[in-house]
Amino acid sequence: MSDTDNMAGVKWTARMDLSDTLVDEGEPIFASAIIDGCDPTGFAYRFNWTLDGGGEGGSSGKPQLDFQWGFVPPHRGKFLITVDVFDLDESTVSVSRWVTVGKPEEFTRPPLPSPDTPTVVAVNDVSMVFNIASEQFNSLKEYFIAAARHELKFKEFRALDHINFEVKRGEAFGLVGTNGSGKSTMLKIIAGVLEASEGTCTVTGSIAPLIELGAGFDTELTAKENIYLNGALLGYRKEFIDEHFDDIVEFAELADFMEMPLKNYSSGMMARIAFAIATITEPDILIVDETLSVGDFLFQQKCERRIRELIETDGVTVLLVSHSIDLVERMCDRVCWIEKGSMRMCGPTDDVCAAYKNMNR
Repeated sequence: MSDTDNMAGVKWTARMDLSDTLVDEGEPIFASAIIDGCDPTGFAYRFNWTLDGGGEGGSSGKPQLDFQWGFVPPHRGKFLITVDVFDLDESTVSVSRWVTVGKPEEFTRPPLPSPDTPTVVAVNDVSMVFNIASEQFNSLKEYFIAAARHELKFKEFRALDHINFEVKRGEAFGLVGTNGSGKSTMLKIIAGVLEASEGTCTVTGSIAPLIELGAGFDTELTAKENIYLNGALLGYRKEFIDEHFDDIVEFAELADFMEMPLKNYSSGMMARIAFAIATITEPDILIVDETLSVGDFLFQQKCERRIRELIETDGVTVLLVSHSIDLVERMCDRVCWIEKGSMRMCGPTDDVCAAYKNMNR
């Protein structure tokens, strides 16, 4: 039986049903309020959750007529789910039940590569230098006048400074660092989007890059048209997209929005399509740069499971950039820490992440 409070003087009672009281991390919980003793017409409901011990909580908002509610716990732990029930006389009954959120399915990081494992990405003494104008010009005329007078001045910005590392086949390799440290620039060099100012970057195999959200999309076209456009940019033939179109749409969970122009999509919806296209086959190298962070929680979990499948069953090499150290620690076997353009550390995940988390202590 559910716990029921605040029932003095009230002629009806309330109960709450939960879809489950023990769920895995990332699994939704569905709560339903049930009224006993009278016709529930006109009743209003507000659902709340609180972490055991306090400190975190949330609400479904103002009292609504909907007696059902879906909730995704933000992490593992024990949560108290409560529904406040309001009748027509504004009498209130509160019913609470506990839910325990356990660990998600276990994932074993790839083992550290052996010395004879083939190298698929070799970054050798790579530097990236950008020239930034010392002053701002408001028109092309001003720019050309300054150029004619030899008054153009630039200052050098070194985004990367002599970076060296190798990525072996089948690895899940992470890149960490604070904002502006050069992580995304490094991935763009590996993906071939940028050419290094100094040094060499050698890549062996096909690449599926998820570097910049919206890259390879035309927002004026529909989602369906963009699937073919983005697929073509990744090297897929039209016949291949035809064959896998339904799989892409199913993974993205956007079947009802295929004829909608992409400019009406949220960033999370665009991320769904981009990830679904990039992982519809098994590329040799999958590059992921914070793309998953814009999706909703459930889709992030789905993408993480897909990456795990690629690593475990297909030997795909994954390069992951994320500000979520928890994600890097779960997924990657080795990590490279880049800070202000310089490589601070490269090695096993636990060692590098521990040093990174303690950098300001």
